[in-house]
Amino acid sequence: MKKTFTKIVKSVSKVRPLLGHVHYTNERIELTDSRVAIIEELKTPLEKSFDILINLEGVPSVAHYPELKRLVPTDNTNMFVIDVPMLEAVTKINKKEFYIKLESDGTIGGQKVGEFERLDGFKYIAFSPKYVLWLLEYAKESGQKEHITIELDDSAVKPAVVHFEQPETLNTFVITPIRLRDDQL
Repeated sequence: MKKTFTKIVKSVSKVRPLLGHVHYTNERIELTDSRVAIIEELKTPLEKSFDILINLEGVPSVAHYPELKRLVPTDNTNMFVIDVPMLEAVTKINKKEFYIKLESDGTIGGQKVGEFERLDGFKYIAFSPKYVLWLLEYAKESGQKEHITIELDDSAVKPAVVHFEQPETLNTFVITPIRLRDDQL
């Protein structure tokens, strides 16, 4: 199991036991802690159908897991190409902060962390440093060590999405932003 999977499942196991599992089907593997979600869709689904939840101890369960695919935004119009090492450095410096805020000029706290490939009405978005570090860890586990493209909405409250294509899977990482108060803008 990927390290990021373990962190996400462990973070929620006691508080929301249903989410403290990895959901396996013949079409995908998925998990969430309600702040981030990972969906790994098989390019070629397995022939035999199954649907099972497995916790960190490997114990299966048959509870109903939420349908995560419906949470993935499909209309995010802003494309931001992240410099993974730079974002990781900035995030680690700020990891004890409540949030880090990505501005429309591609900076966090004045430090350039990437470039907009497409910018259409976007002003800013804020994320928990913890979840950004999870995203970057997952990107590295998926072989993306230098650059990733994050899809952002114009709204600072809608989830952001990163897609990773692997030889056998299409992977999606969804990260929800932190809503900022007027005095935090």
